[in-house]
Amino acid sequence: MLESASVARRPRASLALVLCVAVFAADPSNAAAPAPVEGKRAVLASAHPLATEAGREILAAGGNAVDAAVAVSFALSVVEPWSSGLGGGAFAVVHMGGETRTFDMREMAPAAATRDMFADPAKPGAPIPGASTSTAKAAGIPGLVRGMAGLHASYGRLPFEAVVAPALRLAHDGFPVSRRLRDAIAQVGPQMNADAQRVFMPRGVVPAVGERLVQADLAATLERIAKTRGEDFYLGETASELVRSVTAAGGIWTAKDLAGYFWKEREPVRGAFRGFDVVSMGPPSSGGLLLVQMLGVVERMDSGRKATEGWNGADRLHRLAETMKRAFAMRAIGLADPDYVPVDHERFIGKAAMDGLAKAVGAARRATPAAAISKLKVTGGERTHTTHFEIVTAEGDGVAVTQTVNLWFGNAQVAGRTGVVLNNEMDDFATLPGVPNAFGLVGDEGNAVAAGKRPLSSMTPTLVLKDGKVVGAFGSPGGSRIISTTFQVLLHVIVDGMDPSEALAAPRIHHQWMPDVLEVERFLLSPETRRELEKRGHHIEERGRMGNAMAIWRRDDGQGGVLEGAADPRGEGSALGL
Repeated sequence: MLESASVARRPRASLALVLCVAVFAADPSNAAAPAPVEGKRAVLASAHPLATEAGREILAAGGNAVDAAVAVSFALSVVEPWSSGLGGGAFAVVHMGGETRTFDMREMAPAAATRDMFADPAKPGAPIPGASTSTAKAAGIPGLVRGMAGLHASYGRLPFEAVVAPALRLAHDGFPVSRRLRDAIAQVGPQMNADAQRVFMPRGVVPAVGERLVQADLAATLERIAKTRGEDFYLGETASELVRSVTAAGGIWTAKDLAGYFWKEREPVRGAFRGFDVVSMGPPSSGGLLLVQMLGVVERMDSGRKATEGWNGADRLHRLAETMKRAFAMRAIGLADPDYVPVDHERFIGKAAMDGLAKAVGAARRATPAAAISKLKVTGGERTHTTHFEIVTAEGDGVAVTQTVNLWFGNAQVAGRTGVVLNNEMDDFATLPGVPNAFGLVGDEGNAVAAGKRPLSSMTPTLVLKDGKVVGAFGSPGGSRIISTTFQVLLHVIVDGMDPSEALAAPRIHHQWMPDVLEVERFLLSPETRRELEKRGHHIEERGRMGNAMAIWRRDDGQGGVLEGAADPRGEGSALGL
């Protein structure tokens, strides 16, 4: 099939119809990344081994890529509750049977939501601290359940109850608490409401690693979801308890809000890069437009690997930082839910736009100050969140999904006896134009709060196609870092000839325009490279782990092609090949 680049490959044993698993725990600085998992029939990767196994179970039972994706999604909702869940939303990029579609399962603002609902009346122009992140009003109407049911109805092969079964079993029987889950509970536990503490700290303390976590209420909810193809979540017993608990906590949900939620098919964002077709998510996600834009700038600049330039050299990192900076500055203006605000795709990925950006980046011999790109001055931080998974089959089908409850454990509330962690996606609106959200991202009036509207996102689930078949899948969690992480992993595979494991292990950079800082993971820069970048005016700050990405790529093995996949060594995820 396809070779990512003409680089030396390690010999690998044939795995025809043999199941194999790799769980990465290596430091991203490790130059000798473990070999990626291989599969002749399919490869899947997710942020948790038990969720990956749920997808493998469904594939082995005769399910297709969508069946496996729905199983992984629900399983992640059980075993990774700090990152995503039934109370959140998702975006999915799907290529099945030769057609490509994108599914918007993003949360919606309740009907009672208003533009200034998070504004502080005592301080004009300022938000109420924590109102959009840590209260019941921070929760948008969840879309994951109805969206996954809709995706399954479109392409699923197995019964819906069968694909929910692995998640139901994990909730009912429990699973061992991982280090990441323990750490997340330890960090957020003190802020949790009583129902959340009852679920995640059942003995009143943070559970130990290896302790079995049973979620009986969530199991009952999943059982009702399985029997009703998800409709109980929006119209039945679960819906009633959701509305009761949210309103009791001061929220503004109504039964009509839940009943009226709908997933929506969006037009995919498409681009071309190095002979491949790149398909990603469009608005209300900003990820696809920025990814395709940045790839277009890179191709025009020919900033890939050169004989005299490594992937971590000062020249290339400078150009990538300048490219990211301009993309994120453009993100702050004119991007929003396209049902409410027309989004001009040409402004982002039109030929003239990318030609102009490439020219500007090429002319930037020094770091361009953020204020020179825009006069808007903001500050903000960054926290990781969200989860991503993907499946690619030998037939050329593929599914890439990024799903979330926003910050760790969403708004830190579980809705009554449902076991459902509530999101705090209302913070992804521009709660006030120009005021940064929890990730330091800003937006204009277009992304202001409005009833029924979907907040802007950075999620970037992406498929790469060749000759109409999926040859690669990419994506990551990480707030604003989702876009830059997906961008760099894709570059490493297509431009630098790395296999998925190597591409994921490589240290990363991130620049989101504001704050005007070039964030760099440890071990990326040599002292000489750092001095050169600082000489060019970059304000460098070293960061911990950026993202928790997944990558799958089809490699030519001379016998029809073999799929390779890996999970990010920064996380606890896994890849499986069949």
